[in-house]
Amino acid sequence: MAYESPSRTAASPEAVSPPDTRLLACMICGAESRAYCDRLSFGENWSVRQCLQCGHGFVSNRPTHLQLQAIYASDVHLPLEEPDLALLQSQADAKDLARRVSSLCDSRGRSLDVGSGSGGFSYYLAREGFTPFMIDLDPRAAKWAALVPGACFELCSIEAYTDPEPFDVIVMSQVLEHALNPMEWLRRASRLLSPDGVLAIALPNFGGVYHLLGARDPFLIPPIHLNFFTPTSLRLAFRSAGLDARVMRSRSRVHVPKGLPMRSFILRRAWNAVCQILDPTSRGIVLTAFAKLAAQTLPAGR
Repeated sequence: MAYESPSRTAASPEAVSPPDTRLLACMICGAESRAYCDRLSFGENWSVRQCLQCGHGFVSNRPTHLQLQAIYASDVHLPLEEPDLALLQSQADAKDLARRVSSLCDSRGRSLDVGSGSGGFSYYLAREGFTPFMIDLDPRAAKWAALVPGACFELCSIEAYTDPEPFDVIVMSQVLEHALNPMEWLRRASRLLSPDGVLAIALPNFGGVYHLLGARDPFLIPPIHLNFFTPTSLRLAFRSAGLDARVMRSRSRVHVPKGLPMRSFILRRAWNAVCQILDPTSRGIVLTAFAKLAAQTLPAGR
């Protein structure tokens, strides 16, 4: 990977940013990139670049782990609500993903939910017959895990997670875009999967319809989001991690709750009608992908 290191003076003694060492080559395919846009947040100017070959987007000036810890400790971008079984059961997207991943998996063994959050995926995987294991860096996630039948929760990252037994399902929903090293996450997942295991990923689609908004794409929120995958870059990332993409599709539908004002109700229903055409393509808002181990990555005896 290519880097440059221009000199920079820290804005204050409290700054926890690393030296301004910028990532210029695509972390997925190694090709050259171009400047895409800049974002100012948390006292830093974050430079987003886009790969000229696979279209992958990434934050060039990567933060440190300490900087991210400080940011997440103060960030209210995605707060967890107080645990509530009714809210847990109302997560329709989690229910749909659990059903789809179950259809691709012959076994009903253990599942690992990376960045488990409010626990919807593990809850519905348990309903499908899996034994749920959940990991998260947010201690509030442990309270949600307590509502999931038979769940085991551990406060840690996937890099630090150790378990000698393989998993039949690994879920990374809306978390890979946050990873400092997304390729290491995928390689770690490939080592934790059982021979017929399924990795399920959902993340913002940088190759989707929001990409038409350019720098106004609402998912461009560094350093909360550090990686911006396209269908092409995600397939390449799978391949580099020893995984084969089996299913890849997009999703754009929005929830239409009861009691909405008439205007909002009509707009959401109209949008969902458009999504019936959009979602079978690779241009939807959220990219969902399912992968299995490539044949050459299966270790002997597994």
